Amino acid sequence: MPIANFFIPRILKAIRDLNHYDEDDVDMIRYSLEAIFWEAEKLVYLAAIFIILGYGWHFLACFLAILTIRPNAGGFHSSTVWGCFFWTLLGFALATFALPLIPLHNVTVVLVAAFCLMVTFVASPLRSKQMERIAKKDKDQQKKITVTFVTLIWFVVLFIHQEHALAPAVLWIIFLQNIQLLIEWLKRKSETRLSLN
Repeated sequence: MPIANFFIPRILKAIRDLNHYDEDDVDMIRYSLEAIFWEAEKLVYLAAIFIILGYGWHFLACFLAILTIRPNAGGFHSSTVWGCFFWTLLGFALATFALPLIPLHNVTVVLVAAFCLMVTFVASPLRSKQMERIAKKDKDQQKKITVTFVTLIWFVVLFIHQEHALAPAVLWIIFLQNIQLLIEWLKRKSETRLSLN
């Protein structure tokens, strides 16, 4: 992303000039800076698009749901920053404009909640391949329980307030998060089986 690509090389050059870090440390700092800058820049672009379209509150509600679920659940990670931007934009657009055309009823909320809770509990946490190298596996069970509980809380709130104008967008963004989590989990399971054969 343009702003990140302007600042990150300059920051890394200043860090290298200090001569306090070896290249592995610099590489970890680079990865962290890219994650922070790219996510912040992506957030600004997405917020601008949805505010211009008049759906700023929908975007904010969906963003809060994803912010409380995705860091612990994980999921699909695009290989490029623009790919990540495209898939994120597509998810938010589907959750805001297309899927809310399906009317919400108690049965819809319960079925989506059951599916999402099952997928979250079975497939999470699912990290990017970069993060998998440094992950603390002993925390996985805690993350799984935390994200399943947070997802359950969201669905209880959505069930109670399903008539609220923002409820459909939040329900569907959580659903889409779990669809991509399930697809990525199945893909990795398949890759693991193939590598064992």
